[in-house]
Amino acid sequence: MESPEAQARTAYQRDPGNAWLGRTLLDALVHAGKSADAKQLAAELAERFPDDAELWAQTGYLMFSLREFKAAQAAFGRALQGTAWQPDQRRNLAFAEADSAVAAGDAPGAVAALERLGAGQDAPVRLRLGRAQLAAHDRIAAVATARWLIREAADDEFQKAGEKLLGDALQAVADAKGDKQLNLGYAYLRQHDDAAGLAAFERGFAYGSGKAFHFADAAYAAKRLNDNAKASRYFRFCLDLAEFEHSFSDQRMYGYRREIEGLERRWGMLIGTPYHAGALNVWQGGVEAFWQPPVIGYRDGRTVQFFVRSYLNFRNGVAGPVGLQTTQETLGIRFKPLATQNIALTAERLFAVGRYAENDWLFRIGYSTGDGTDLRVDRKGWQSWQVYAEAAYYLNARRLLVGTEVRYGLAVPMPGYNRLTVYPHFLMAVDYDSAARDALVDAIGPGLSLRAWFGEDRYHAPPAWVEVNAQYRFADADRGRGPALRATLAF
Repeated sequence: MESPEAQARTAYQRDPGNAWLGRTLLDALVHAGKSADAKQLAAELAERFPDDAELWAQTGYLMFSLREFKAAQAAFGRALQGTAWQPDQRRNLAFAEADSAVAAGDAPGAVAALERLGAGQDAPVRLRLGRAQLAAHDRIAAVATARWLIREAADDEFQKAGEKLLGDALQAVADAKGDKQLNLGYAYLRQHDDAAGLAAFERGFAYGSGKAFHFADAAYAAKRLNDNAKASRYFRFCLDLAEFEHSFSDQRMYGYRREIEGLERRWGMLIGTPYHAGALNVWQGGVEAFWQPPVIGYRDGRTVQFFVRSYLNFRNGVAGPVGLQTTQETLGIRFKPLATQNIALTAERLFAVGRYAENDWLFRIGYSTGDGTDLRVDRKGWQSWQVYAEAAYYLNARRLLVGTEVRYGLAVPMPGYNRLTVYPHFLMAVDYDSAARDALVDAIGPGLSLRAWFGEDRYHAPPAWVEVNAQYRFADADRGRGPALRATLAF
C-alpha cells in the first residue's frame, strides 16, 4: 500500500493546478519529516498559487518549525490578507505572526500584527500585545495594557499576568547603550538644544532605559518644543514610574499632574456672581465658556482661547435696570503671548441682547503674578499672595477702566479634607473709572475665601474649583466702600 506521501504526490502530479492537492502534499511531507523537500515545495506552490491564504498559513507554520522566523512572519502576514478566515482562525494566525516576529527580533512587527487584529475586550490578545510592547521597549504602552488587564480582565489568571506585566514594564532595563543616550540627552539640554536632547532621550528609552526623572525631563523638552501629546505621555509615565520607584515627593508629583492638566485642557467654563454692597449695591451674574484649540491653544505656557460670555444684573443700585433686559453677550479672543509672564491680551465684541445692554468693542490687557495660589499637598498651611492688574477700554463709549488688587494671606487646608482650603487675607485695591464721578478709588480691608478643588484623577491635578470670597473694603469714595461677596465655579 502506498504511503500518504506517495498518494499525495501522485494526485498532485495528475492535477498540478489544484491548490488543495498541493497543500495536501505539503502536509504529507511535513508529517514525514522531510523538511527540506517541504520547504522546496512550499516555495514552488507560492509561485503557482500566490493568493492562496491557506497555503501561506501552512508555509508559516513550516518555517516556524524550521526556526526561520522572519520567513514565518512574512508568510503569516500574507495568510492574514485572506478574507475567508473565521474570527478564531484569524486570531490564531495573528498570534502566530506576532510570535514569529518576536522570535525574529522584530518586536514592533509583533505589536503591529496584534494591533491590526484589534484587542477590544479580548484579554488573551491584550496580554500578548502587552508582552510584545514590552519586547519592543515601549514601556509606556505596556503599562497601559497591563492596567487594562488588571482592571478589566474577568479571569484572575489574566489579572495576575497583567500585574506581572506592569512590574516588568516599570522596571528599567540596565543597558549601557541606553544609558549613554540618556547622558547625551542631558548634554544637548545643557546646550539648550531641546530637539536633539529629546531625540537622544527617545533613543535611550528605545533600549528600555530610563527612570522617572528621565521621562520628566523628556516631557519638559517636548513641552518646550510644543509637542503637547508627547509631553503629556511622558509626564504620565513619569508618574507611573515615580509611584513604583518612590522617587519624588507628593508635591512634585502633584506638579507633574498639574502639567498634564494644562497640556490636555481644551475647554473650560467660569460661572460667577459678584456682589458689591455699599453705595454701589450691584449684584451681577455671568457665565463664560472658552475653547482652547489644539496645537496653537497651548504652546509651552503661551495660550490662545476663544470665548463667549453672558451676564446680566440682578441688582443695580436703588432703581437701575435688572433682569433679562440687561443681558450682555460677548464674543472674544484671549491671547497670552509669553511663556514665563502671565500677561493676557483680550479683544471682545459686545452684543446688546437686552435693551439696557451695549454694542461696543472692548480691549483689555491684564497681568497677574503670585505664589501659593494652587494647592500644596505637602503642607498644613502656606503663604499665598497674588497681584492682579487690568486695563479695559470701551471703544465706542470711550471709557477706560483700570483695576488693581493685591492679596496676601495664609491658605489652610481643612482637617480631614485637604482639597478644601480657607484663605484669610488682607487686600489693597485701586480702581479707576473714567466715567465715574469719583474716578479714582483706593481701598484696603480684610477678606476670607473658602475654596474646594475637585475633578482630579490619577494623572490630572484638580481642574475645577468652587470658591466663596467675602471682603470688606475701606475706601476713600462711596463706590468702593463696603462689603463685597463673590461666588465662583470654575471647571
